[in-house]
Amino acid sequence: MKTVYTSLAALALSLSFGLATAQAQRPTAPRLFSNKTLAYMRIDDTRDLKERLSVTGMGKMAEDPQIKPILGSFYSTLIGNLQGMQDAIGLNFEELLSVPNGEFAMALIGTKAEPAFVVMLEAGEELPALQLLLDRALQAADQAGRPPESKDVGKITLTTVSGRRPGESAGFFIDSGVFVACTKTDYLEQLAMVWTGNGIDHKPLADNRDFTTIMSRCVGTEGERPQISFFVDPLAMVREIGKSSSGSVVVLSALKTLGVDGIKGIGGSMIIAPNEFDSIIHGHLLLNPNRQGIMRVLRPKSGSTEPESWVSDQVVSYTTINWDFTKTFNAVQEITDTFAGEGTFERNVIVPGNKNLGIDVRKDILDVFDDRFTLVQTIVPPKKINSQSNIYSVHIKDASRVKTEILPKLYEKFKDLGPGVKSKLVGDVNVYYVEIPSDPDRGNPNVRLPQPAMCVLGKELIASDSLKAIEDAIAFYNGGDGPLSDSIEFKLVRDRIKAQTKNADMSILAYQRPEEGMRLMYDLATDPDNIDSMEQISENNPFFQAIVVALKGKKLPPFEVIAKYLAPGGAFVIDEETGLHYTGFSMRRE
Repeated sequence: MKTVYTSLAALALSLSFGLATAQAQRPTAPRLFSNKTLAYMRIDDTRDLKERLSVTGMGKMAEDPQIKPILGSFYSTLIGNLQGMQDAIGLNFEELLSVPNGEFAMALIGTKAEPAFVVMLEAGEELPALQLLLDRALQAADQAGRPPESKDVGKITLTTVSGRRPGESAGFFIDSGVFVACTKTDYLEQLAMVWTGNGIDHKPLADNRDFTTIMSRCVGTEGERPQISFFVDPLAMVREIGKSSSGSVVVLSALKTLGVDGIKGIGGSMIIAPNEFDSIIHGHLLLNPNRQGIMRVLRPKSGSTEPESWVSDQVVSYTTINWDFTKTFNAVQEITDTFAGEGTFERNVIVPGNKNLGIDVRKDILDVFDDRFTLVQTIVPPKKINSQSNIYSVHIKDASRVKTEILPKLYEKFKDLGPGVKSKLVGDVNVYYVEIPSDPDRGNPNVRLPQPAMCVLGKELIASDSLKAIEDAIAFYNGGDGPLSDSIEFKLVRDRIKAQTKNADMSILAYQRPEEGMRLMYDLATDPDNIDSMEQISENNPFFQAIVVALKGKKLPPFEVIAKYLAPGGAFVIDEETGLHYTGFSMRRE
């Protein structure tokens, strides 16, 4: 049998060389799939993707002589634990991953009946492995009383199999080393006719204006083609899925009232190893220029993204958002009252909120916020599984009023409820926190016990799940060295962002230091107690079993060996005429 498959592969390769011109003209996924595509994901070339991943920081780390043996141990153990896969499908995990050998795409496409799921996979010289998988699947269907059937469409032979329920069927065809499968055999015939170029009336996804608008915003700044791309038309998806539902008209009418019909598409891309970067990720929310209904809730605004003075350069990540909270709040109220009746939001949200909090939600919260929110992630010692803590910051207009009036009111309201709400002075800052008693009989020594806390620090109201994180922020604010705003790495990321935004203010800026997150994982991995805990939970998990075996069998190198491959990254969001655009990137270590 192996000889037969080898011969088939040789025949396919010889045909591909003999018909080079014809193969070059075969439709790519955006040309094969219809403009009625509801959802789409494509890898431009899996071979190119693998090559590019190998030159990224993670790819180079995997080849480091001090790290490779550990990863090799992990991989070999994982493969051994997945032996059942090879017994079932005839291929091991590594062989299965090698089957895609060129373009690979999936799509959900609207048809006259139900949507069809389509897969396009270029196997090339890995065609024998793919054929082995197909033979196993067809044999299983035959044994289940659903024998495969064949039908010729031009030069292409379709293989179809009926489904388990009446009227269901699926099928595929293979041509020039490319596999195309579809869950609807009638639509598979259309795909075959498009594939052979027989003149069928076909409007491709590549001519869909919403798709092309999004994709044009998701290429590199120097025109680099993305290795991975995706697209979703959420409103069209609702229409298609709701065809068979009598309530679909009502749903669509409600979505229009909500303004959701203003979402014209969502898409994005990933570019691996372009100049100076490990990766660049784009995401675009395509909106109608005139935003109505719930789209009015999306109220990012341009503003300062300079890190606050209490933020150290040792943080794991930093994200700051400029947002018009008042307009968002008013839009939510208007939408609620539109559907539930005038005054519903006031009765069900505002009045109960005022009563339960003991303050005026509008005057003491909404009117005090100053349209900027920040999230900082930091590591709280000692090192535990959940040592990473979040600090939330809201810029406020009247810090004195919040400090002397609003927080004391909240404290008086909650100090006698549930876990003890307490206050303490940290320097000259009054900190309010929740004292959660520990239970030595039920607690896990490797898990940090949360201790929520908040205070006014400078011109911000900050809160965290860790009192220690708040105390550290106060100490740094009062005289710590190394603010994030002075960090060379932060400035490098910020400069890259400014270069792409042409120095314009943005709505959202994010900065990541993967080195700190990896340091926590490294410290946990070298702690014998944590390895023992992981071993206990890995009993039925092949992945964790492989990690435990690798960590016990091989000694990790010094952290500096790992850290040299980890570079900072950043992200930003801009509110554009066509919608909201996100760009995230990871720098490259040379």
